[in-house]
Amino acid sequence: MTRKIAFVGYGELGKQYQSFLQIKARDQVTYFDDFLFNSSVLNALPFNHYGRDLYSDFSFYVALGYKHLNLKKNIIEELGASNLPEFIHQSAYVNPEATIEKAVFVYPMSNIDKGVKIGFGTLLNNSTVISHDCCIGACCYLSPGVVLSGQVSIGDCTFIGSGSVVANGIEIGSNVTIGIGTVVTKDIPDNSFVIGNPMRFLSNKLDII
Repeated sequence: MTRKIAFVGYGELGKQYQSFLQIKARDQVTYFDDFLFNSSVLNALPFNHYGRDLYSDFSFYVALGYKHLNLKKNIIEELGASNLPEFIHQSAYVNPEATIEKAVFVYPMSNIDKGVKIGFGTLLNNSTVISHDCCIGACCYLSPGVVLSGQVSIGDCTFIGSGSVVANGIEIGSNVTIGIGTVVTKDIPDNSFVIGNPMRFLSNKLDII
């Protein structure tokens, strides 16, 4: 069976997505990516052409990384009724009582417990653990090995660095950046930058590589 697949953006993350999706030679794939288009790659179009009606029957994967979470959210909202499937790796566990919205991408060995809600476009990288009754907003990025204890709430477009642990019942706002290995034991308001164990708030933007 031939699949019609479109990638919006195609850097390292897009390559990972394509590998997980096990693209076959018979599949019809289109890339909306300026770099590929300018390199004259076959089936590549300018980045901002993704909304064309010609591709309304394609499955869209918005492969924008953690530095472009708000742009990713805007694109998914703009695509609206387009086909934006979620992807859950076969090695991941998702409790039947969890709710996963469109365009969520779950990497290998992740564990999603009962009562969890994951907003559209969120990415859970390798071996993330989302305990019971957590609520994650749209287009967040959880790096490898992140652990959310029970009843954690996270807003939209928040990044959590590898190996971070969030204590039970914590509320994290939108557009928050949490550095690698952080132990989160207190609530974090919108637009904050934090790192460390014990966690500390930063006055300047935390650059993530």
